[in-house]
Amino acid sequence: MPVTSNDVANQAIQLLGDDQPQVQGVAPTFDQSAAGKALQKLYAPCVATVQRQFGWDASRNAVALSLTVNTPPLGWTYEYVYPPAGIEVWQLMPQTLTDPNNPLPVNWDVGNNQVAGTQTKVIWTNLQNAQAIYNNNPSENTWDALFRESVVRLLASELAIALAGKPDTSQLLLESGAAFGNLGEQRPD
Repeated sequence: MPVTSNDVANQAIQLLGDDQPQVQGVAPTFDQSAAGKALQKLYAPCVATVQRQFGWDASRNAVALSLTVNTPPLGWTYEYVYPPAGIEVWQLMPQTLTDPNNPLPVNWDVGNNQVAGTQTKVIWTNLQNAQAIYNNNPSENTWDALFRESVVRLLASELAIALAGKPDTSQLLLESGAAFGNLGEQRPD
C-alpha cells in the first residue's frame, strides 16, 4: 500500500501522545483541525529540511536546465533557471560525457535574478547545455525508512510546540530525529 503524507503526519501526531486525533487529507491540504492547520505550514518545510540536511540518494534525479534570457554576471557564460522542484542542486554535468570514467568537475554558483519580471533562483556556469543532478523531493512512497523516521521526528518536534507548547518533548524528538538522520549518513561504501 502506498505511503502518503497523511501517514507520515499521523505517525508524527502519535509521537506527541495525549490521544491527539488523526488528521485527514494530504499535504498541503490537510483538514481544518488544529493539527491540520499546523501541518499545512510545517509539513513541506520539515521534509525539505531533512532532504537537504543529509542528501539522501533516493532523492537523486537529473534534469536538463533551461536557459534564462539574461546576461550572466561577470565570470559566467550561462544563466539557467534553478530546477522548479529542486531542494538542492548537487552538481552540474554536460548532457554527454566524453570520458565517463574521468568526468571533469564543473564550476557553478547559485544566485537570483529577475527572469520575466519575477525574482527567480538561478544557476550560473560556463557549461553549455548543462544538466543538474539534484534532490527533487520525491513522493513519500519512495522514501528510505531512516529518512521517513527523521521526517516524522522533526515534524513531531515542530508539532509539539505548535499544538501543545511542549518544549521538552520538542527537544527530545528533535534530538532523536537527528540521530536517525546520522544513521542514514553512515551507509556502507
